[in-house]
Amino acid sequence: MIETVLGPVAADELGAVSTNEHVLTDCRHLRRPTREGGSLEGPIRPEILGDLRWSWMSLADNLTLDDESDAVAELAAAARAGLGTIVEATSWGMGPSPARLADISRASGVRIVAAYGTYIDKTLPAPWRDLSEAELERAFTAALTQEIPGTGFRAGLLGLLGTSADIAPSELRALRAGARAAAAVGVGVSIRLDGAARRGPEVAEILTGQGLEASRILFCNMDKVLDDAYVREVSDTGAVVEFAFGSENHFADRARDATDTERLGFLVRFLDDRPEAAVTLSCSVWTKGQLSRHGGMGYGHVVARVAPALRRLGVSDDRLHAMLERTPAGFLDRTEHS
Repeated sequence: MIETVLGPVAADELGAVSTNEHVLTDCRHLRRPTREGGSLEGPIRPEILGDLRWSWMSLADNLTLDDESDAVAELAAAARAGLGTIVEATSWGMGPSPARLADISRASGVRIVAAYGTYIDKTLPAPWRDLSEAELERAFTAALTQEIPGTGFRAGLLGLLGTSADIAPSELRALRAGARAAAAVGVGVSIRLDGAARRGPEVAEILTGQGLEASRILFCNMDKVLDDAYVREVSDTGAVVEFAFGSENHFADRARDATDTERLGFLVRFLDDRPEAAVTLSCSVWTKGQLSRHGGMGYGHVVARVAPALRRLGVSDDRLHAMLERTPAGFLDRTEHS
């Protein structure tokens, strides 16, 4: 059984799944100067898209997803392209608005599985940063077994739990508490790893040390570190690894997204090397500039463009089905009730 914002559904009803998306967010606190030390102001608009792609975190408006009608239209377009379900992974620290998700799901025709959790330490509101491990475990368990506060639905998993390059005490408490809560309820946990570090195996050990099965761990955005040996090491823990496509932006002079060409080549090579690895795909939309109305690839990029490209590169239909449907459905399928 999969817990969605409109109620439980069978695993075979999900269709193609994107395992790490954001529908409504507010990450303006992450704003940075441009790479030249200036700023971008006003709403996102065509004439500044070049500057924005050069300094992706420099426009406050880009760091919000705040329009419910835009969300419905963008998801409906993705549904027409073949997307069935998304995991909405906006955790505390990213400005979640879970109470609005049911209406968006109903209007767009896309099933939404809501995650619940805490992001990286520097983003956390003080009340969340200061919670004890026991308090976090109670909050996570309540969201999974009763409801996400302010909504009429339960979380389908915990996430996106954030880790920094040096794991902060608040992040470690959330990992340990989240692993115990998820293991008790029979759900998974999605994890954000810092691209500047190589902490995946260590984080997997922390989570499994609290009783969570490795197959219930989803490491999101592994495309941030296209390092063959490291990604193999993370996958070999037994966790699910996710590759996100569609963003090709710069964050600082020595920090940029990979291109989709680079991601495709890496993923094909990885699939050849690890044919039994558990892999999922996403677009990881979290900023306004990723929406199709602002020149981005949108939520439907993987099903509309990436999957056909992988097929042309020799990935079998069965492997594509596993990445888009079978593996995410297995990861999201709740195994017991509390």
